[in-house]
Amino acid sequence: MRFLLSLTLLLVPGAALAQRAPVSQAAACERLASIALPNASITLAQLVNAGAFAVPVNTAGRGGGGSSALAGTLGPVPDVPGRVTANTAGLGLGYNGGRAIPPFGALPAFCRVAASLRPSAASDIRMEMWLPIAGWNGHFRGTRPNGLGGVINYNAMAVGLSDGFAVASTDTGHQGGDTAWMQVADKINDFAGRAMHETTVAGKALTAAYYGAAPKYAYMIECGGGSNAALHEVQKYPADYNGIVVGGHAAHLTRQIFGQVWLWMAAHPGGGASVLPAAKLSVIHDAVLAQCDLLDGVKDGLLENPTRCTFDPKEIECRTGDGPNCLTSAQVEAARKIYAGPTNPRTQERVWSPLFRGSELDWSFFTEAAAPFGITTSTLRDAILKDPSWDFRTTPIDFDRDVAKADRSGIARVNASNADISAYVRRGGKLILSGGWNNALVPAGAVLDYFTRIDTTIGHDATERAVRLYMVPGMIECNGGPGTDTFDMLGVMRRWIERDQAPKEVIASRVEHGRTVRTRPLCPYPQVATYKGKGSTDEATNFVCK
Repeated sequence: MRFLLSLTLLLVPGAALAQRAPVSQAAACERLASIALPNASITLAQLVNAGAFAVPVNTAGRGGGGSSALAGTLGPVPDVPGRVTANTAGLGLGYNGGRAIPPFGALPAFCRVAASLRPSAASDIRMEMWLPIAGWNGHFRGTRPNGLGGVINYNAMAVGLSDGFAVASTDTGHQGGDTAWMQVADKINDFAGRAMHETTVAGKALTAAYYGAAPKYAYMIECGGGSNAALHEVQKYPADYNGIVVGGHAAHLTRQIFGQVWLWMAAHPGGGASVLPAAKLSVIHDAVLAQCDLLDGVKDGLLENPTRCTFDPKEIECRTGDGPNCLTSAQVEAARKIYAGPTNPRTQERVWSPLFRGSELDWSFFTEAAAPFGITTSTLRDAILKDPSWDFRTTPIDFDRDVAKADRSGIARVNASNADISAYVRRGGKLILSGGWNNALVPAGAVLDYFTRIDTTIGHDATERAVRLYMVPGMIECNGGPGTDTFDMLGVMRRWIERDQAPKEVIASRVEHGRTVRTRPLCPYPQVATYKGKGSTDEATNFVCK
């Protein structure tokens, strides 16, 4: 408290003058460079005029310019929802009401601060803080990049700034997309939540110093890889945030990578060519809908609860040879393995969630790939097997010994899988979890399992008081797929925190070519949207959660 007070006394004059002439605004911002922060060295503090921000050309010093370590450029929101790109996944556009990332040229004026954070000798955490010159909403928002990090998430910062937040991003403690940092224990610790925590502490201090008042509430909304940092905050640093929204649930890396390798191997038996061409994915999907679409009482191309669907690919096996509307025996076997998910061959323990019926059109990311997802193989090679010569084709994965080795490895610290969030709940923190039933990248079972374990660990009453889970029929990762993938979970969370309005149903939309073609309620799990029997099935008012 004394630290924050001293910063306030030092910089309140600058903050007050920030409401006056541009020269005073610049001076107030630049004065942030002179303050001392624990474990921090401020490298930049400057006013950015409205529309003047450009992603740094040399990103080595302060992170990159995309929402993901896998993509460093901005991309448009898909006109019609489809496969999520690396750019949109880290931001979770569906979770933000489908709003596009604002062009940097449209951003309002802000004070930009960059810093290096070193909580340990080997740490090299880069962060940025953006503070609106005018229109601050009084709150703080933290964010991190998608995937394995390595850049500053300028995309999410642009969204947060446009919404009036003081917003901070970390690069997660390393630069670039390789996995060499996994050899360094301190860098693993930084990725495993410490980088986000240190960024949050420094960001809140800078906010208090600049405005002369601490932020009233702090929020995170992350999907995909960012869910890891968000859940580490809930589990390890319960005082940092008031409300956190998590989608995609890529939070158990050491099991997720085995799940993704399993999917690729199922589609590429023996490491050869895929046995599941795109046309056969449509055949399977059509057969699933033919059998299960009406289980929820509505024929709409969606499965409200895919766990009720028991379709067996054997039912569409070709009588002889191959054909355009049936599956070969090899294709039946591949689809069955995908629906079953990886298991330990010795104990029969489930290693990771299977994919659910209805998700077939999203299988192409592994059926058409020449190799398993890059993060999976590099993490196995560098952090778990620790063998630079390892090749998945010549040394097959052992889903018994290799999984056990991963669970014992130092990299297991990055898993944000602790279900005991009681400290966060006791402080009044709220958590919204969400997932797309059609997600093939991070199967829906991952978030279902975590929610169930929370309920068992902290008790049903505490879970009901502080946690919600919303499953989205038809949605894939953070947006996309045939479902109603557009909704404003941050708005829902803010009403819960700021007005004590506990969320019930959340109205979601499907938008095509800029036009809303369907609305549907998302229901708090385990409830599902149930048609009342009258009116258009494209209107949410004709459904009830039960």
